Parts: sequence; structure tokens; C-alpha cells
Amino acid sequence: MNKNLVLILFLLVHLSLFFYLYPVNIIEAATKGSWEPILVGFLLEALLTGVYLKGLSAFPGKDIVDIFTGVSGKWIARAMLVPYFIFLFVNFNVAHRMELDSVNVVLLPKTPMLFLLLLYGIPFYAAWKGIQSIARGAVIVSVFGVPLILFSLMSGIKNFSFQQIFPLLDTHMTFFSKTQFYSALFAHTGFLFLGMIGLKDKVSMRYIIPVLMMLSFFGLCAVYVPLLIFGPEAIIYLRYPVVLTSDTVDMEWVIFDWLPTFFIISTIAVSMVEAAVSFWIMTTLLQKLFSFRKRGVAIIGLGILSYVFSAMIVNTDWLDRLNSWNTIFCLYSILVIPMMVWMMSSKYRRNSA
Repeated sequence: MNKNLVLILFLLVHLSLFFYLYPVNIIEAATKGSWEPILVGFLLEALLTGVYLKGLSAFPGKDIVDIFTGVSGKWIARAMLVPYFIFLFVNFNVAHRMELDSVNVVLLPKTPMLFLLLLYGIPFYAAWKGIQSIARGAVIVSVFGVPLILFSLMSGIKNFSFQQIFPLLDTHMTFFSKTQFYSALFAHTGFLFLGMIGLKDKVSMRYIIPVLMMLSFFGLCAVYVPLLIFGPEAIIYLRYPVVLTSDTVDMEWVIFDWLPTFFIISTIAVSMVEAAVSFWIMTTLLQKLFSFRKRGVAIIGLGILSYVFSAMIVNTDWLDRLNSWNTIFCLYSILVIPMMVWMMSSKYRRNSA
């Protein structure tokens, strides 16, 4: 896969996670100075991505399963990567069930959720076709989806109340003591897919940093656009703050006369790319760690399990609990896996020397 496709996937895998659970978690973690936890999250990701890429550069053409298995053996690889699989599975179902809930509430209130969950078939099929097919589809989605999302976010500028931005600072950074901040870090796990595609050519941080800067803008918009429209007192009670901001805008000249439709369709299109990548990673982990000979069997089995798991989530309170519980596996994935890859690369380089 060439560098440009990798960067496009990097952008979309992150972007899809910023507009539903992420703003709710950030706003609950920081009642003032909300930009601080956002900045900390992106700085942490930049640091960990650099460590990760440094480690991966010692093993060109190999994914993290090959690396862990080759250095430590299959059983150690299983022990190290099963928590990552658990995180992906729970995050896949929580994040995309939240998105489908917004479709159910805003666009299709009379459609049964069991029917809407059949949309999972799109990422399942894409994962079956492989990461190259997902990447080619991501190019089309990025051309149409990203500008539409940006337009939907920026359309509410005329309703901004800029005094809502104050207080600007939280000098004590109290968000570090809030579990919601650590739950919000799920939006920064997208860089881990770089270790699953078997990079043959080194991807430099000089290309990753501009993408992270672009993503930080979207992260700020996801939090501050609803904050500047509704205010801090009201926004903590909203389940879909970003979706509701587009409902405050009256633009009869756009292709959809109701802007939330515009926004939800765009975000669902982008989220299908992230869902396909996550599902492809999960099935690859199953194949390589547990010797599934046929990829189709792994995809069908995991697809049925995901559908049943999502169908069993009865309300949004369950989604919040699952997201909080999954924080342990999230922190493990973004902290332990990059460090282990870097340590294994250091050992490999010493042995080679």
C-alpha cells in the first residue's frame, strides 16, 4: 500500500470517532478549558505514533502479529494481542451502535434497530475484500465525505455565542482525575492499524504530524461547535450534541433541507471505512493467532457475533458502561503495544549487530 493511501486511511479511521462519544466524554471531563484534554490527547498520540513507527521500521513488511510471534512465540503473542482484539470488538459495537442510534432517532424513528444493524454488512463485505479494497474506497469517501462534514460543522458559525468559550483555562487540569478523559482516548487508537498493514516503506512522522494537526481541528470543532451554540450548562444533558448543532441551522438552499440529514449521512459514510478497517484487523488477528484457515469463516462468525452483541445493547446507558469498561483495554492498546514493538525492535537491532 502506498504512502498516500495509508495517510487517507489514517485520517478517516480517526475522523469517524470524533462526533458521537468523544465530545460527550471531553465535555464531561472538562467543564472549562476543554481544549486542554483535546491537546493532551493529540500530543500523547503523536508521541506514541512516533515510538510505534520507530519500532515497526525494524521489521519492514511484517505486521505486529508476525513481530510478536517471531520474537516471543505464538502464546506470548496471543497473550499480548488478545486485549487489543477485545478493545476493537467492544469499540466497534459501541461506537457504531451509537451512530446507528442517531440514525434511528433523527432519520428513521420507525425503523427497528435490528434492521438498521444490517448496515454492518457493508464493513463486513469490505473486510472480506481486503485492506487494499478498503483503502481504494476510502479515497472516494474522503473526497465527498470530509468536505460535507466540515461544511456541516462550520454552517453553525452564525449561531455561535463566543463568550461561552470562557473560562479558557483550567490551571489545575482537573480532567486528569476524570475517568471520562481516559475513556475519550479511544478516539486516538486509530494509529494502531499502521502495525497491521505490514509497512514495506517507512512512513515518516513528517507526514503523520500534518494529518494529526488536521484531526485536532476536527476534534476541537466536535467539542466547541456545540459548546458555543448551547453553552456548558445545557450541553452536558445532550446525547448527540454535534448532530443537534446542525439542527439549529436553517439553510433551505442545501441539497437536504434538513442539515442533520446532511451530517449524519456523511459521518456514516466515513464510519463505514473505520468499521471495515477494525473488522479487517479483528479477522486478521483471528486468522494469525488462532490459525483460522479460511478468512470467510472468521468474517461470518465474527459478523454474527457482532450483530448479536449490538442487538443486546438495550439503551445508551449500556453504551456508556461498555465504553467505560473498555477504557482498560484502550489504555493497554495505545500504551503497551507501541512500547512492546519498540522494545522488540531494539532487541532485534542489537542481535543483528
